[in-house]
Amino acid sequence: PGPLCSSRVGDDWIDAGTSCRSRSGMPGPVKFVGTLILGALPTNPAKVKFDKEHLYSLAPEAARKRAIDLQIISGDYSRGGEISIENEAYVKQLIEIASDGKQKVDASGKGDLQFFIIRGGAEGFLPDWLSTRDASNAVVPGNPSTITFRFDDNDMLAVFDSGGTLVSSARLERPLFITGAWSQRTADKVYDSWHDKEVFIYKNTNFAIPYLGLGVKDGMRGKVATVDMHKQEGTLGCIFIVDPKTPALDDSNLGRFEPKLIMDVLKKTGQKVDDVKSRHVPLGVMRVVTIK
Repeated sequence: PGPLCSSRVGDDWIDAGTSCRSRSGMPGPVKFVGTLILGALPTNPAKVKFDKEHLYSLAPEAARKRAIDLQIISGDYSRGGEISIENEAYVKQLIEIASDGKQKVDASGKGDLQFFIIRGGAEGFLPDWLSTRDASNAVVPGNPSTITFRFDDNDMLAVFDSGGTLVSSARLERPLFITGAWSQRTADKVYDSWHDKEVFIYKNTNFAIPYLGLGVKDGMRGKVATVDMHKQEGTLGCIFIVDPKTPALDDSNLGRFEPKLIMDVLKKTGQKVDDVKSRHVPLGVMRVVTIK
């Protein structure tokens, strides 16, 4: 006899489309049948590896993001390496599936750079400490202790050239709340205005640590709030581009450092860090995709 409730059995003897919790085996001793109950299921090494390398949080969109990832690899955990923030084919599929086919990377070769923010798209690429939290609303203590930060830590920024080639991608850390300085209402109002708006780059030297900022012509700058995307240093509302090579805040090299995504964009546009001044240089258009 075959399985009790499906003609196809998944990696853990459970199919996505069935509530079957055991596999029926050939007639035999009770001891043999007992090894087939859920508690004694064989381990799938590929799934173990996938779960170790792809961390999802407790955010509401995390389950949907994981389902999309598994859809892209057809449920084959041995293909887990394809689920990578640096894999062009994967990021393109993620954008298309998450937007229900409404957003696609243009391969026509016409126009400027293509920017995509995938809200919830960094689920699966999180650091260990976020795997047991809601990464879309993570509380971080400040210094001094009277200051509290809340961050949306599970969004992804991906940049493609006009022909659809992936230029760079990175996880974002977006401040939602900073005691006495920033509110979620303002943070969301700005972020929600970014779709279909022009992206530009410029140099900001108004603070102790200068930075190259990716700005968006959202109509909010100077009126509601001026929010850029830049390296991980200080923020009163600006969004961090995560780069594991970012120097520490007390490291003098931080003033000269720029994240890989910024450097990749500059290289693609034929510019160097010193070429970028305070003037806003247009780069392309932002698209926003939300995983629901």
